[in-house]
Order: sequence, then C-alpha cells, then structure tokens
Amino acid sequence: MQNNTRRISLVLGIFMLVVLVAGAILPIFQQNIAQTTERVDPTDAPTATYPPPVTDFSGIALDQLYLHPTGLFTIAQPTGWTITAPSTQQGVAQVGMNNGSNLSVIDAYIQQPTTPITTAQQVSDTLTEDVLSATWRQYRRWEETNRRIENDRVVMDFSIDFNRQQYVARQVSWTDGEFIYSVRVVVPENGIELLRYLIDNLPATMTVNRAVAGVPFDWQASYDAVSNHIIRYPQGWTVQDNAPGRTTSLTGANGEALRIETRASTTPLDEAFARTFVTTEQPNAAVTSVQPITRGAASGFAVSYTFTTADGEPRSGMAQLLDGGNGTVHIANLRFPAPNVDLNAVAAVDAAATPTISPTATTVPTLDPAAPTADPNVVPTIAPSPTVNPQVRYAEYLSLLNSFQLTAPINLNPLNLPPTLTPLPTLPPTLTPTPVTPTATFTATNTPVATNTPLPTNTPVPTNTAVPTNTAVPTNTAVPTNTATAVPPTNTPRPTNTPLPTATSVPTNTPVPPTSTPRPTNTPRATNTTAPVTATATPGS
Repeated sequence: MQNNTRRISLVLGIFMLVVLVAGAILPIFQQNIAQTTERVDPTDAPTATYPPPVTDFSGIALDQLYLHPTGLFTIAQPTGWTITAPSTQQGVAQVGMNNGSNLSVIDAYIQQPTTPITTAQQVSDTLTEDVLSATWRQYRRWEETNRRIENDRVVMDFSIDFNRQQYVARQVSWTDGEFIYSVRVVVPENGIELLRYLIDNLPATMTVNRAVAGVPFDWQASYDAVSNHIIRYPQGWTVQDNAPGRTTSLTGANGEALRIETRASTTPLDEAFARTFVTTEQPNAAVTSVQPITRGAASGFAVSYTFTTADGEPRSGMAQLLDGGNGTVHIANLRFPAPNVDLNAVAAVDAAATPTISPTATTVPTLDPAAPTADPNVVPTIAPSPTVNPQVRYAEYLSLLNSFQLTAPINLNPLNLPPTLTPLPTLPPTLTPTPVTPTATFTATNTPVATNTPLPTNTPVPTNTAVPTNTAVPTNTAVPTNTATAVPPTNTPRPTNTPLPTATSVPTNTPVPPTSTPRPTNTPRATNTTAPVTATATPGS
C-alpha cells in the first residue's frame, strides 16, 4: 500500500515537472515560426480639386453697382458674383460677394473710427494680429505673409488653409480722414491672376454717398432706382410698401408715418404750390411755417403743419418738396403723434452726438427687494425710468427729412432691386357706388307679366316699382370690394431685405472658404458671417 502511494506521488511529481519545463521552453520555439497575416491597404482620403483658373477677364464686367442697405456706399458687383448677407453694426457697414464657379470671395466694408484716422500708417496700426485673428477665426490656419504701404494704402497678403486646401488673399485698406475703406479678395492658390485683377480694379469703384452721411451711421436707406431719390431712416422703422417708381411707405415705432413719392406737375414749385399740396393731402391741416430748402442742385420747400385725426388726436407733420426738373416733384411727407410741433423751428441734431436723456423724476437708488435692510419698515424704491427728451426726437425727425436727396442714376444690378408691382388702374375706384334708378323696362325684364291673363282693373300694376332683388346691389355699379385690387400689397420686400440670387452650384468635392469682415481695434467689430459647412457650399460672407 505504501509502495503504491509513493509510486503515484512520484508519477504526479514527474508530470508537473514536465508541464513546467514545457511551458518555459515551447514559447522559445514558437518565436521562430513565421506567422502569415493579411495586409489591408488604407483607403485614400478624397482630395478636393480646384476649378480651372480664370485667365480671360473680358467676361467680368464692373459696370453694375451694389448699394449697401445703409445707403452709405456703392461698389461694383462683378459679373458672376452674388451678394451674401450684408451687415450693419455700430460703426461698420459690410457686404460680401461669392462666386461658386471659381470659389472666390470678395469682402468690402467701410467703418467710422471713434478717433480720427488720417494716414495709411494709422490704418495699418489698427489692423493688429488680434483684429486679423478675429476675421480669420473660421479658418483652420491663416498667416500674414506680407504687409506694405503703397500709394497711401495698406496692402496685406495672406496664406489660408481651409479644409486641407490652400487659398490666398489680399486686402487693401485706406482712409479719407473720415472713413476707413477695405476690400479683400480670397481665391484658391491657383487663382493668383484673378486675385490681382479684382484687387486692382474693385477699390476704385467703392464710393461713399456723402449726401446722406450726415445721419447716424447705422440708419438704413430707401432708394428708388426709377425716381432716383434716397432717404435714410432709423433701423427700428418698417417699410410697408415699396417698388421702383411707386410710393414708399414707412412706419416708425412710435406711430410715425412717412411717405416718399414722385408726382408729375405742370405748375412751378413755389411756396403757394407747397402750401396747397399740404392742405389738399390733409384737408384739416393748418400750415405752421414754410421755408425754402436746397439739396445739392435741387431746391424746394419744407412745410410744417398740424392737424387732428378722425378720432380727434393731435398730430404734427412736415412735407419736403424738391423740384426734380422735367415737370416732376419729389415729396417726403412725415407725420408723427405730437401737438403743435414746428420742425422748421427745431435745431438739426448732430449725427455723431449721443441723444440726451431727460429723467422724469429725481433719481433714487435702486434697491434689491430680496436683500435684507437695516429697517424692516423701509420699502425699496425703484428709480423712475428715464425718457427721451422730446426735442431730441423732433431733431431726429428733422435729420431724417434732411437726408431726403435727389441722386444721379445708379446702375444697380437688377437682381438686387425690389420687384416691380403691377401698375395700378389709371382711374381711382369710386368709393360710394351711385345707385341706378330702375326703369319700367328694367322691371318688366325681371318681373314677367302674363299677357293672356288680364289683370283686375282695380289692381294697379307696379310697373315703376323697383324690385328688391335688383336694388340691393346694382349689377352695373362698382362695388366697394373691387377697390382692394388698387391697393399695393403690404408684403412687398423691404429695401434692407433685398432678395438674393440663387447661388451657383460648385463642384461637389470642392470646399469653399467662409468670409468675414476685419474690425478695427477702436471700433466695434462686425459680426463674422457663417462659413460653409460642406464641401459643396458657395463662398459665403
């Protein structure tokens, strides 16, 4: 028994020893055995390709202009480029243009510095690395490769990396002592010749409209490309009706109403004509004062007046009439809720000045009602809200009307103009239909009488009595409901929302760089426009 136990223990010991030795030795031999594995080559990432470079510039015309919604400047809109998201910020007015065929982007803007900038070196000093970084932040990598001053202008070159593609850009900036102007062009790296053509020609087409620059910078503009007159108004105002060559109607946030129109007249424009116009347009108007005005080469009269509405509410107004020549009179007529205001006696407001605020009561420190106070009986008093001095508002009305100007024809791109409405009827509709007296024949036609049945001799025949069904609404009389067709639609696109053309398609595998507007260090920065998020997007502003 003991021998068997020893034998079994010996066998188990030998077996465990063999296992340990094999576990240590076998991996050494396996390292020398070649292992065969299947190799999978990585898939090549798609590479976007550039469109062929533009070498013939004869098809790129610069004769059609773009007018910024502020009315402050115009710039040529090259053939093939579409407008993208013009913007207006405090002190900066910008517009971008894209071309989907050659993947190029144009940025143009003017800015009003808070401190005078009079030299090219001062312009260059405002374009710091921090300012430029803000304009290129939507790009993966950008680098300023060169900067120089040529002919009193700052010229900067850039290298840009966007979606693994290389782009180049050049920006030209200059000043006239009042505004800073900038034009930037971005093209693929194979489009150097196109960049040079655009940057050499576009800056010369950028022109500021100084006739309307005397009002706040961020005001919008209404320009009629047929009548060739322009007026600027606060951003909070709304355009109700607008079409080339037709009456433009705007409303303000405080109940103001402004109408701009052109009328033909065979009577010379004099003071009597101006007075008659006001009393005819507003029969219960009382003319307060009349003053002659001059706007460039045009002259006319400013008529201040007061009136009451049908509800008896007092109103004031001013109509400015300018002689447009060739038997035309251009009119801007403003009405606002205020009694006995003579705008001819109001001093013009300084566009650069900040409106003064007149509090309605003595200022009291504002307390937080939730905060504990030393005396629980003390009730927190909220300071009264300040109100705008009415004289400031009246001066603003005067500035608005003083921006009413006649302009030389501007050759605008038709795609950026509001649509032309259907012409109105030449004859105004009758508001009160004239009733038509029914005749015997009219009655007989609608009320047949049997000829073979004699009527009683004592029963009168109502031959001259109008039949009720015919007198309610005469079929041959204009009905008031037809007057709706003579009213222009109220959803006419506004000047600040000029319809944009559909972007031209681009190669599906080509990314497009976004566009943004440089901001000076001493003025608020303009909001950068959104960059395309797919490789098929057209260059955007």
